[in-house]
Amino acid sequence: MDTVSFGAMSSVYAYITFINVILTYGMETTFFRFAKQGQERAVLSTSMISLIASSTIAFILFMLVRTPVINSPQGVMAGLTGHPSYYLYIVLVLCFDAVTAIPYAQLRLDGRPVRYAIIRIANILTNIFFNVFFLWLGPKLHASGVPFMPHPTTGGEQIGYIYLANVMGSGMTLLLFLPQILKIDWKINWPLWKQLLQYSLPLVVFGLAGMVNETLDRAWFLPTYLHMPLHEKQEALSIYSANYKMAIFITMFIQAFKMGAEPFFFKQSEGQNPQKVYARIMKLFVVLLCVMFLFVSLFLDIWKIFLVKNKFYQQGLFIVPVLLLANVFLGIYYNLTIWFKITDRTRTGAAITIITALLAWGCNAWWIPRMGYFGAALATMVCYLVQMVICWALGQKYYPVPYHLPRILTYIGSAVVVYYFFAWLTNHLLSPGAPYALTPATLGTGLLFFFAYLWFVLKMEKREFAKLPFVGKYIGKL
Repeated sequence: MDTVSFGAMSSVYAYITFINVILTYGMETTFFRFAKQGQERAVLSTSMISLIASSTIAFILFMLVRTPVINSPQGVMAGLTGHPSYYLYIVLVLCFDAVTAIPYAQLRLDGRPVRYAIIRIANILTNIFFNVFFLWLGPKLHASGVPFMPHPTTGGEQIGYIYLANVMGSGMTLLLFLPQILKIDWKINWPLWKQLLQYSLPLVVFGLAGMVNETLDRAWFLPTYLHMPLHEKQEALSIYSANYKMAIFITMFIQAFKMGAEPFFFKQSEGQNPQKVYARIMKLFVVLLCVMFLFVSLFLDIWKIFLVKNKFYQQGLFIVPVLLLANVFLGIYYNLTIWFKITDRTRTGAAITIITALLAWGCNAWWIPRMGYFGAALATMVCYLVQMVICWALGQKYYPVPYHLPRILTYIGSAVVVYYFFAWLTNHLLSPGAPYALTPATLGTGLLFFFAYLWFVLKMEKREFAKLPFVGKYIGKL
């Protein structure tokens, strides 16, 4: 796929993430909050019917505005103009994913990780299968004379098949959840529904404002504030998006943490002194985030292999450490948000993210015209940092948790210092002029710094890690 098409596709998936927040309107978190109060069946049926109805209405509305959306500047940037079928595929993905949000949440609440994993993997494998079929096997069969086989010849046509494969994956998920969905009580509890909305609607504001910084850099800010021709914008967007994916190690860990932590935190809140548990989890969580930050940033000369098919993308590697650090702050923020979910102060959470969304808008408008896509990366990091600090400060006022602040700051600060000292050595001594070249000197120094940091953390948290199952007995002997 050419770089312009990749940039267009990145823009679309950024919008999908943003719109998904609206279509689920905080019902997952709301389900966890109310289901634990002994009314799981009523909450399940009411939230499920609500999402099915709203997704159906959304599908109709999306179809009604199809033409103006496709022909809008954003539609042109996303490569939808002239391809109405692409728009249909995207809308189907949005609606299918919204309907399956509560069934996924039910599996998490009921502690059924095997079924949860099976359905997730089925989604991924279905998506991969149809991508391979549409983009590789189908064209080969078509070339050999087999009729009715796909034969994409341009990047634009390939995008359509990628979207269609995504529809197949989301459709498979819905199909696997169908028996679970059909078992619900098909009646809605209207007083309960009003309660659910009162709790969830501020979470929509919270989610949307959070997505301003998380996805609008690719969907809106870069296309709007980069003053250059369309194809150059799409190329810049493709560079930024490709390197953004280098933060996938931290992003995947954060997503996994969110999946398991949210129901756990709500259940833990009913026990004695849950704040102590939250503080311990936070410290270990930060340690893991910092280790992953160094694991990626110290070895960019290796990880760049993911961009090797098109070295054009590698010119953006310098933004990866900034985006990694931004995701460290985002992960900590997600950990901190439990205070306003437990205390039902979701409006306060919404206010926090509105403030940082406005900051994101201002920073991107200021920095992107001056620094290009590095400005977007810097704005992302600064906004997540501010968001994290505000959330911590308000949390200590309304729901104090004894976080191990000195150690947390030490681990984050030392990880940043280790990386930037390594970067200075690489630029000036080890590999001047080629900071991401894989050489024995850069690899050896990176390994030395990485294991030195691990040793430092293990020494600081020896007692804590010794309590862990399986590995604790070995760490205790160090």
